[in-house]
Amino acid sequence: MYETEVKNLTPEEAKALYEEGALFLDVREVEEFAQARIPGARLLPLSEFMARYAEVPKEGPVVLYCRTGNRSWQAVAWLSAQGWKNLYNLEGGIVRWYRTGLPVDTTPVEVGYQGVPFQEVGPEEAKALLEEAFVVDVREPWEYREGHVPGAVNIPLSTLPTRLSELPKDRPILLVCNSGNRSGVAADFLVQQGFAGEKVYNLEGGTYAWMSYGLPVER
Repeated sequence: MYETEVKNLTPEEAKALYEEGALFLDVREVEEFAQARIPGARLLPLSEFMARYAEVPKEGPVVLYCRTGNRSWQAVAWLSAQGWKNLYNLEGGIVRWYRTGLPVDTTPVEVGYQGVPFQEVGPEEAKALLEEAFVVDVREPWEYREGHVPGAVNIPLSTLPTRLSELPKDRPILLVCNSGNRSGVAADFLVQQGFAGEKVYNLEGGTYAWMSYGLPVER
């Protein structure tokens, strides 16, 4: 798990910062943001986070939120580990914010996904890659120990920026997590750092999809 302590805020505490003009950052996906958002919030999806994290101001306060507080917790923990200060996670996310009676903006907005610069593969395609690919499991060590794609090297997402030298640039790289979300973030980041997009692969559905196809895992 992340060693950095995450500062959680209740909706009431977040409201006080909101009224002081603090930046609110929504880390949900495009279609979620388009349906409803905290008024004035900026969108930075977690799936694009490692490629775009430099857009987050280093001088806070910045309040990050998602639907229930889980994805934004990950984002705050990761940024804090990289040296960002004055970051807060909205505990319970926009769901708790709304249930507390605080305002949400449901005005239709036009937003779109940025192009995905890497390759998405399913379990069968990923299996075919194993002979030549360098497989990276970006989950936390305790998740990795519970079962991983055979031959995968464990490089948690939070440590990836400091361990790029361990990754080959002359072989395909297959990135894996539980569901494909964190590994998609990692794939985006690698392309941003100069790895060839045609050689960077994300396992859609992650280890859940891998095992649902009856494919083996190592422990």
